Amino acid sequence: MTEPTLNFHIQTHQTQFKIPVELIKKNFKSIQKLIEKQKKQLTEDINKIKKIKNLSNESKLELIQKLIKNFEIFNKKLINSIKKDEEFRSRLIARLENLQELEKFVIHSDVKTNKDKDKNNDNNNSSSNDDDKSNGNSESTDEGDKVLDLHNPNLINWYRDETNLLIIDYLIKSNTRNEENVGLLLLKSLSESNNGKLMKLIDYDLFENFNKVFVSIIQNHDLTLIISWFNENRNALKKINSNLEFEINYCKFLTLIENGDINEAINYSREHLSSYGNKENYPDEKDNLNHLINLERLKSLGGLLVFRSMEQQQEEDLQNSNQLTFSNKLMINSIQFKEYQKLLSNERWESLSQCFIENFTKLYGITKNYPIYIYLSAGLSSLKTKSCYHNSENTIFKDLNTLSSDNMDTDKLQDLSDEENIVLSDKKYRGPNYYYQLLNKINNCPVCSPELFKLSQNLPYAQLITSIFNNPFKLPNGNIYPFDKLLSPNDKYLSEKNTLLRLNQIKDPLTKEIFSIDNCIRVFPA
Repeated sequence: MTEPTLNFHIQTHQTQFKIPVELIKKNFKSIQKLIEKQKKQLTEDINKIKKIKNLSNESKLELIQKLIKNFEIFNKKLINSIKKDEEFRSRLIARLENLQELEKFVIHSDVKTNKDKDKNNDNNNSSSNDDDKSNGNSESTDEGDKVLDLHNPNLINWYRDETNLLIIDYLIKSNTRNEENVGLLLLKSLSESNNGKLMKLIDYDLFENFNKVFVSIIQNHDLTLIISWFNENRNALKKINSNLEFEINYCKFLTLIENGDINEAINYSREHLSSYGNKENYPDEKDNLNHLINLERLKSLGGLLVFRSMEQQQEEDLQNSNQLTFSNKLMINSIQFKEYQKLLSNERWESLSQCFIENFTKLYGITKNYPIYIYLSAGLSSLKTKSCYHNSENTIFKDLNTLSSDNMDTDKLQDLSDEENIVLSDKKYRGPNYYYQLLNKINNCPVCSPELFKLSQNLPYAQLITSIFNNPFKLPNGNIYPFDKLLSPNDKYLSEKNTLLRLNQIKDPLTKEIFSIDNCIRVFPA
């Protein structure tokens, strides 16, 4: 079914409810821990006051006042946690109400209702069991096939809000600036005109925190935020067999080596990295893969220390104008030395960032891809045809190989190549955009657009089982036209086409090339 249905939107919006639910669970656990900690601390303090009988009344009063202050701090933390819980629940309610609005835009067809009644009457003649099944199926079909009215202006506004949310989600997550997030600025500006509705439909605070951690890793090479995030979610990460702690310690160790702190790096590896080589520290069978990967990476660290010390010795010798020994020259110019140098490249930060993304998406049950990419991919694949990206078969594009095969003079070939270097050398100009430019037309194909061509490049082609042309024929140059259009000339070219038809020839309307009708091939949709 090509029309949007209510069931389709419910399925696509399921992920919107996962994050608030996980946040509510996480907040509830923190409230439990807070209460237990306060209860334990309060009991211990009261018992201390009771045990010490020699305390003066003033000292007891001070201790009691201290208890009251601690309890007030606890009360403030508890109130903040309760407010968070209310906020998360309000997001769930707002998103549920947002989906319930679609009920107003459902098409109610009387004809469809009459048909369903006729079907139910026919089913009454069958057995009672079959009748129950058919009624159940018809009810489920009605529920799943509620078509929305695209001509309803309120539905268009609903789609506009959803599109804005997709854009905001993308901008918040993909932000690379250390300054204020562009996605948050857009969200605030749109919420002012929307009575704050959009603020409830997206978990902007969580995505903002995610983006800050990601930027601190990939750009700033700072481990402060990722360590804080790991400590905050340590218990949940253990349940999903996370390897994030090793990645953090691994990056910290390599950073110490990169800064020249060899001794500190050795001590750090003994304390934080050596345990990852022991299989006993991986009790879960699912951690076997992590153990093997971590073990291989740990094996390379010892050699890195040796080569790094030799590199430092080389720098000292060069500063003191001393000649390098033969063994040092041999080791520094070896392939292994270059491999160890790769360990100090930015690959370790990329590996850490990818591990963080995987853990983050697992914790909250969301996809790694941007939601806007998923919707765009679905739309682009339905529009993508085999004519997208290239029209190299069309003779309007001059192929350098074809020109060279025609025994053309080398100087002329070079001159032509220099004059039309864009067409001959750069493949991207051989696509539809440049094709339309030569014809003084505009290519409105979104698949071929500069903004979306990379995203659609690896998508499958659309399954086109019908043709937009009536009796399509392919010319030798690759262009396809309805055969009736080729045989019925316009008034402007009436005499010319009549002459060509008498000679059993036709003319390409775009390239002005003339071909024999016998060389034209009838084509069929893929």
